[in-house]
Amino acid sequence: MRKINPTILSLLAFLMLLSQLKAQDVKIDKAGHSCNYCVNGEHTNESPYEINFKKEIPFFAAGIGLLSSGLILMKYNQKDVFTLNELNQLDANNVNRFDRVAINNNNEESKEISDILLYSELALPLFFFSNHHTGKDFGRLGIMAVEVFAITSGLTMNAKYAFNRTRPLVYNDEISFDTRTASNSRLSFFSGHTAQTAAFSVFMAKVIHDYHPNMKKGIEIGIWTVAITLPAAMAYLRVDAGNHFPSDVIVGYAIGASVGWLVPHLHKKKNKESNLSVAPFRYGNATGLTLNWKL
Repeated sequence: MRKINPTILSLLAFLMLLSQLKAQDVKIDKAGHSCNYCVNGEHTNESPYEINFKKEIPFFAAGIGLLSSGLILMKYNQKDVFTLNELNQLDANNVNRFDRVAINNNNEESKEISDILLYSELALPLFFFSNHHTGKDFGRLGIMAVEVFAITSGLTMNAKYAFNRTRPLVYNDEISFDTRTASNSRLSFFSGHTAQTAAFSVFMAKVIHDYHPNMKKGIEIGIWTVAITLPAAMAYLRVDAGNHFPSDVIVGYAIGASVGWLVPHLHKKKNKESNLSVAPFRYGNATGLTLNWKL
């Protein structure tokens, strides 16, 4: 069977998604209030987000800090590939009953589809450039997209090299020795594919929602259904491919979705009724973010 370039498939998938989203879009009238997303077409063009150098420092510090610590862990805590003797000593019964269902999975097609879906998901923020409500703010939305990607990647990298969890397929003696002893065979927890897909899906839905606070209920339900379903599909594919345990994709989904929602939420313009705020913190040489909730 002839393989199709994943990049081409990713582009086609993105164009199909973009065409569906654009089908809901119309030209702005002279008053700037025409929008098929919103009830009665009433829409405000005011950006819901606040972007400035000072506000971005903690986000970029968190992203760079997490990526840096992940690289340090990769250098000093990465374990060697499995030897034949180690493979023979692996016992599937040592895996908890909930996760054991993934051990005999080895669907190569699911692996390929999951890669294509990931590439397509990473292209989702390009929609903001084409939409007339968000196109003028593409720069600030692009900054937030980079922050979502960096923080999610950093969290994923830290977890993978901190836990060094063996992938399910390594327990399957029907899989080739080369596959079971690949350099990433101990990087099961947690699923980066699922985390990034959840992060960008929720980020996309959250931004569209924030730009259309008066959104039609049917469109809102549709957008969030897609945002929830895409990472769920990714989670299934990664388990079916034998690359991850169910717990890997559940944690990846939760972390990715949280980052995808929090980054735009914490960039929203101040609301006196909002009780959630973010501020930088420093502990020793570490820099990060702290969330404050007023009771």
